[in-house]
Amino acid sequence: MKTNRLYIYILMAIALAPLLLAGCISQPAIEQAVICSAASKTGEPLMVTDNFTPDIKTIYCSVKLNAPSAKSTVRAEWYVVKSEEAGLSDSLIGSEEAAADAPYAVFAFARSEMLLPRGDYQVKLYLDNKFVQSVPFQVQGEAASSTAISSDATLCSSIDLLTEKPIGSVNIFPSDIPSIYCSVKVSGADFSDQVTARWVYTGGELESFKGKTVAEEITKVEGREYVSFAISRAEGKNFPTGDYSVGIYVGDTKQVSLDFKVVDPADVPALYIGGAATFAYEDSEKKIANLAARFPADNTEIIFKVKIYKAPPGTPMSVQWIIVRSDEAGVDNYTIKEDAFSISGTDEPVVILTRGKDNFPKGDYEVKLLLNGEERVVLPFKVQ
Repeated sequence: MKTNRLYIYILMAIALAPLLLAGCISQPAIEQAVICSAASKTGEPLMVTDNFTPDIKTIYCSVKLNAPSAKSTVRAEWYVVKSEEAGLSDSLIGSEEAAADAPYAVFAFARSEMLLPRGDYQVKLYLDNKFVQSVPFQVQGEAASSTAISSDATLCSSIDLLTEKPIGSVNIFPSDIPSIYCSVKVSGADFSDQVTARWVYTGGELESFKGKTVAEEITKVEGREYVSFAISRAEGKNFPTGDYSVGIYVGDTKQVSLDFKVVDPADVPALYIGGAATFAYEDSEKKIANLAARFPADNTEIIFKVKIYKAPPGTPMSVQWIIVRSDEAGVDNYTIKEDAFSISGTDEPVVILTRGKDNFPKGDYEVKLLLNGEERVVLPFKVQ
């Protein structure tokens, strides 16, 4: 009898063992995670692949959860693991969080107007801020669509050195202006695409140079939204007055052409603004000025300069120094300093922001120029 009972207990233990083990071994939080080029309305992956061309518009990551819960969240972080053509390594390019309250969670990475750089990528997945797994994929091959450059090109006397966006728009320049800029918005270009600016003198005081190329610049797009070009006058000399044009080329194809004039400084419109820039001196003697938009926090001073032509007598001018955002200082849109004075005729004011005993707070800044109370120039810069 005892033997029979023992035999029954053993059979019961064997029968219950899988259930007991199942209770002890927890299921993975994510049953499946795949990269795809499309997903259904409920989140199931469609067109599963781990290889994309640079012109893919949107890449999806479909995540199937084992135990959906309204109390949990899933986060996806998109990384460029390595891209030699973009010079990127382990770079975070996007992040998104979603509720884990359905069988599937879907995340999407949509590229900007720029093509994606070729290389290795991955999506890192987190459940309730705990890393679960990563899903690799690649961008390689050639784009199906041809490279394009937007016709949004602008001539200007100053540019945003952080983004290469234009500061204002003009097509007349005084002959003594330091530099003439052309800023071009780029769309649909590959990282390795080369863009050329060809500056041509089309006629004026130097008839012998009519139709000749005075400068040619080549730059790679390298993921930028804007690319900029410039011609600068020689030290101690002015630009020849006359008509000019600048052509923007991708390969041998001209995408944009802009005409402009260089005139005697006396012929520019009143309150013309040229050469606005931020800079710092490289040497203690303050002889070498370095135009910049990124400054170390321990820099002694940050300097703003501008040239204003034909200001009516007593024109009110003010320069505002603003911290746009600084987590270190805990401030947003805070005006540090404002310098106000009046100018007359053609003037080249220089305004200095000097730090105290402490370093400048790290963050995003801007300097604003106002004439007659009207905002005329805004130059962003960073303190790092």
